[in-house]
Formats: sequence, structure tokens, C-alpha cells
Amino acid sequence: MERSEVERRYNQVCDDVYHNRIKAALDRVGALIRNTNQSNDFYELENVTENYQNLLKYAYEGYKDPDRKEILKKIAASVLSLADDVRFSLSEKEYPERNLERRLMAQSAGDDPQALSDRLEELLSEKVLHHMLEETGTTPYGTNPVDSLFRLIWLSRKIKDTAAEKIRKVAQSADFEVHEKCLVVSALTISLLDFFDAQKILLLMEFVRENEKEVYQRALTGLVLGLIWYDRRIMFYPEIMVRLDELSQDEGIQRDMEALLLQLLMARETETIVKAFEEEVLPEMKKMAPKFEDKLELENIFGEEDLEGKNPDWKEMIDEVPGLFERIEKFTKMQMEGGDVFLSTFSQLKRFDFFTRMSNWFIPFYADHPELKSMDTDEGQIFARLLEGLGRAFYLCNSDKYSFALNFNAVPQQQRSMIMTYFEAELEQMKEMASEEEILDPAAASNSVFIQYIQDLYRFFKLYPFHNEFNDIFQKKIRFSELYFYRNFFERENFTARLAAFYLDKEHYPEAIDLYGYLLEKDGPNSDYFEKIGYSYQKMKRYANAIEYYRKAELFDSNRLWILKKLGWCSLKIRDYANALKYFEGAALLQPDDLGIQARIGHCQLSLKNFGDALSSYSKVIYYQPDNLNVLRPVAYCQFVLGKLDAAEESCNEVLSRSDAPSPFDLMNLGHVMLCRGKRKEALEAYKKSKSTVTDEKLFSTEAFQSAFEQDIPHLIKNGVPEEELPLILDYLLIQTE
Repeated sequence: MERSEVERRYNQVCDDVYHNRIKAALDRVGALIRNTNQSNDFYELENVTENYQNLLKYAYEGYKDPDRKEILKKIAASVLSLADDVRFSLSEKEYPERNLERRLMAQSAGDDPQALSDRLEELLSEKVLHHMLEETGTTPYGTNPVDSLFRLIWLSRKIKDTAAEKIRKVAQSADFEVHEKCLVVSALTISLLDFFDAQKILLLMEFVRENEKEVYQRALTGLVLGLIWYDRRIMFYPEIMVRLDELSQDEGIQRDMEALLLQLLMARETETIVKAFEEEVLPEMKKMAPKFEDKLELENIFGEEDLEGKNPDWKEMIDEVPGLFERIEKFTKMQMEGGDVFLSTFSQLKRFDFFTRMSNWFIPFYADHPELKSMDTDEGQIFARLLEGLGRAFYLCNSDKYSFALNFNAVPQQQRSMIMTYFEAELEQMKEMASEEEILDPAAASNSVFIQYIQDLYRFFKLYPFHNEFNDIFQKKIRFSELYFYRNFFERENFTARLAAFYLDKEHYPEAIDLYGYLLEKDGPNSDYFEKIGYSYQKMKRYANAIEYYRKAELFDSNRLWILKKLGWCSLKIRDYANALKYFEGAALLQPDDLGIQARIGHCQLSLKNFGDALSSYSKVIYYQPDNLNVLRPVAYCQFVLGKLDAAEESCNEVLSRSDAPSPFDLMNLGHVMLCRGKRKEALEAYKKSKSTVTDEKLFSTEAFQSAFEQDIPHLIKNGVPEEELPLILDYLLIQTE
């Protein structure tokens, strides 16, 4: 069975469980099991099915069981666990690197869960001995057992109670260095994302509870990633619910949770985020008959910025929170701009043998790493300075620090001293900034650990040679309005509004709409939220939806000028010129000196064929901005339509003389004026130039030329061109311009 088919059917099982369709889920699991050779799975299916049938029987017969809900949760958890096992059996062959690692582990530890537990005990004992030898100055023999411990935890699908107890000892042990505990935490995180196990979540919580710097931040990050990945599942595990409730009462964890969630969103800026809502408006077919705005470039008169922009009166909700987003923004501006600014630089430096060992992608930077200590350099003093500086460089993630250090040997020796001088000068400035930050906010150092670790994870999921074998958490869409663990344990209303503001600021409009809609459901009508939903729809080019929400915001009678301009702009985009005119005229009453509004009014009047009014509106603009070329175009056209041919000729020639690249419509309009004035030779020359004009790297097509000409026939007749001659004139022009 193909991996994609396994995933599809596995997801169906999960969806059935989440919607309380247990029988359907059991049937689907049974069908999957028939594709495996695992007899244990058949026995487990029979056991779970029997338990569920007994529950159904007692429920149907009317027995009142106070524990029924908890029993149902256990059954649901059992079905999901069985589905996990079957999925693993069916897709195991798709992971060659993981299988190789698993075979290597099995050679030393075996596959039996008790054997794994025993091996954990051995590794812990080896680590204690290793630590004692280092303290006495004796060089330990062999590799550090923590590397083996990392592999063992990572490859363990389910951790038994005996093994879990031994891992808890790591969290509490003084024999393990911080960087070693960090590796254990990372192993738990990657293992959890690979294969669900409630025990792994509880162990990460244990490391969080110990609150040891560097370890704590990684454990909280791993915990949050696991909760996001398995959000719909955790509710079936009461022990997880209890511990989550305890953690949510800790204000320090709550604060760090908010900083962490924002940083996860910042990290995702490098991804092409799949939007929650696809644009529903199909691209309009370009009609053969050009619209007035196309012919006269009406939208270019004042550009779109004045009507596309955000409301300047909106509160910057993120900026108003002291010490939260500013902290992240300060660090992140140096590291990320939508994505990781250092990623492209260091992605080419992940090809060292150092990065073939999976654990090295997660280990915190420390100068005594065996591979750094073993590096042969003729300038040990400079290299030592480099390592010391990298240890303090909070703006680089750990993975990039190792890349920097490993690549240093490839730098010509005469350049190393210069590089160090620049590096240390930069580091000193950053150090001063960090010191000031830490004085103002003790949590700044903690946040830098979150940033570094998330970037380490990002690099692993994107750059590790076998990254395709892992579930990429950065590809998963996060919808906070539906996130169970967030809504039930860590949601704070102000923070949810800041998340929505974050999405809006980063131009992730579907997500902003989702969160502001969620806040409206919770809090009731709010003009600020209506405005921002309207603005988000507008930026997505869903103008009808934008108008709906701008109208709701209009009812609050606040920011009226801004809203009227937005309503006018969106109405223009859907060619509802009558309403657009109404809104712009309302805006003009509030801001009569705004020439942009006057130009939009002229646009609407012209599109409604109120040419006299349009000319009057454009004349107001041209009075104050006589050099505005884009206003001259509609002025010239209106003059032509109204029979003011002398003025129209003058305006057309002015447009052509001042335009670096006249449009085909500029030339056609001049041809019309010359034709109406009886200057047919001059008209022919203008029409020829119009037909030969290149637009969008293409010649003005015969069809487009003919369509534009035919659209203006009523105005040509009105200005004295005999109606019966016009078909002949058009054919003559088409022949002459071939």
C-alpha cells in the first residue's frame, strides 16, 4: 500500500474518533490491519472492540455508569494507538534512514521494551562513570553515551513506565550537563512528533517543571510543538489534562508560552503559508471592450496607496505590549525578515560530517564539544577567541555557530585575524544591547534561547539530509481559534488580539480574518475588528466581503472618513460605480481638499457616463496639479465626448508630448478628435501609431483596436462623423494598419 494511501486511511480513522464515530473507526482499522502481518494488532482490535461493545450494551440497557465518559476516552485512545501501530507497520519501509538507525540500535539493545529499559539503565550508569572520569582528569574511553541515549529515545515508539522513570532521573540529575539534558529533550520532541505517546508529553512536562535554563526553553518548545501536532488527541488523556491545568496556573510559563507562540509564527515566515481560505473569486475574463479605467488609466491618477493603506488610527496592539513583541522583534529583525536572514548563508555550511550525526543538529553550542576540541589549527588562540565569542553570540542559532566554527579552518590564515576583529567588534555592540535588554527585562535571555532553538529545529526540518522522513511541524497550519490546548488552558483575550494583529501585520489575511472573527464571536460587535476583517478581505481582493464588514464598521460612526474611502475603493473594484460615487462624495464632505477623492469622484462619474460632471471634478484636480499627466487623459476624453474639440486636441497633444510611452488609447483618442475635426490624414497617422503600440510586450491587437473604436462610435457620430461612413472608415483603418 502506498504511503499516501496509508496516510489517507489513517487520517480517516482519526477523524472518526474525533467525531465519536468509534464503530466506523474500528471498521477502518480492521481493514488496515488486514494489510499487515501483525497478529498482535488483530488481538488488540478484538479486545478494544469487545470493550466498546460492552459499553454500548450497558448504555443501551439504561445502566448509569458515572465512569462512562472516562471509559470512552480510554477506548478512543486505544483505537488511536492501534491505528498508530498499524500505520507504522504499513509505512515503515518508506523510511530507509530511520530503519538503518533502528537496526543499529536493535543490535545493541534489541526490540523488546524491557530490553530498551535495561539499555537506558546501562547508558545512565555509563554516563555517571563518564562524568566521574572527566572530574578526575581521566580521559573517558569510547563515545559519549548521551549520543546513544539520544538515538534510543528518538527511535522508541512508546516509552514504558520503567524507562520513563529512568528518563526522569536525567531531568533531576546533576551528573548530566545542560547540553546533554537538552539532547534528551530534543530526542523526546522528535520522537513525539514521529509517534504519539502520552508518556513523552509527560516527560517533557517534567523537564519544564525542573525549570533549568536552556533545558526549560527546549522542553517548553517541544511540549508546545507536540500539543499543536496532536491538539485534537490530547483530550483523551486525563493525566495530560491535569498537568496542563497545573502549568497554565504558572504566570511565568504563561508569559513564556505567549513569547514562544509568537516566535513560532515568526519562524514560519520563511514558509509559503498555505492560506486557510482560498480566494473564491474566479479570475474575470478580460472583455474585448476596454473599460474607461483601462483606456484612460484612471487608477493611476493618484495610485492605490491612499485607499489601500491601513487605518492610521488603529491601535498597534502588539506594540502596546511592553517587553513581549518588542523583545522578539528586536532579536528577530537581526535574524529574520519574514524568514531567517541567516538561513541562506548557513544552509551551504551544513555539509560537514558533523551534521551527518542527527543529534548534532540539536545540541547547544559549547566550546568543549569533542569535534571542536579535536580541530587542528595553527592559531589556537584565535580559534579559542572565536569559540568564546560564538558562545556569547545570542543572535546566531546553535547550528549556525557550529557551522561558523567548522568553516573557520577553511579561511586562509592571513584573513582569520581580520575576521575575528570584525566579529568581536560586532559582538561587543550586540553584547551591550543584550545587557541593556536584560536589565530592562530579565526574560530577554530566555527569549533568545527560544529563538535559537526554534531556528535549530527549523534548520533540521529543512536541511537535514533525511528531513523528508520527519513530520515538519513548520508546515502545519495553526488555527488558534480551533486549538484545543490554547483555548482551554493558555488563552488570554489580549494575547489572542495580539496574535490577530501579528497576522494582519505580516499580511497573512486569512488567519487574521479567522482570529478577528473568533474574537467577534466571543466579545460581540467591535468596530476595530470589523475594520480589520474588511481590510483583510480587501487585500485578498474579495471586495464584496470587504464591503460587508466596512459597512458594519460604519455603523459605529468612528473613523468615518477612512471607512468611506475604503467603501468607495472596494465598490470601484467591483464596478459598482453608483455606490462608489456615493461613498466618495460622502468622504469629500469630510475632506473637501483631498484631490485623490476628487479624482475618484471623476472616475465614478466618467464610468457612469456623466461626462460633464466628470470633467468638472477632474478640472478641480488639474487646477491644483496642472502637471498631473494621468489627470489629463480623462480630461481629454471628456472634452472629446462633450464636443470641446479644440480643448480636446490640445489636451491629447499635451498627453502625448509629456508621456514617455503613450498608450494606444492616448493615440486613438487623438485620432478620434482629428477625425471629428475633419483632419483625416492626421487621424490616420494617429490610428496607425495606436495600432502599432506595444503594450505588455505585445502589439495592440486588431480585435482590441476594433473593439475600442466601436465603443466610441456613438461619440464620433455625436461629433459630426456620418454614421453610414463609420463602418467604411473602420475597415479602411484596419486595412491601412495591417
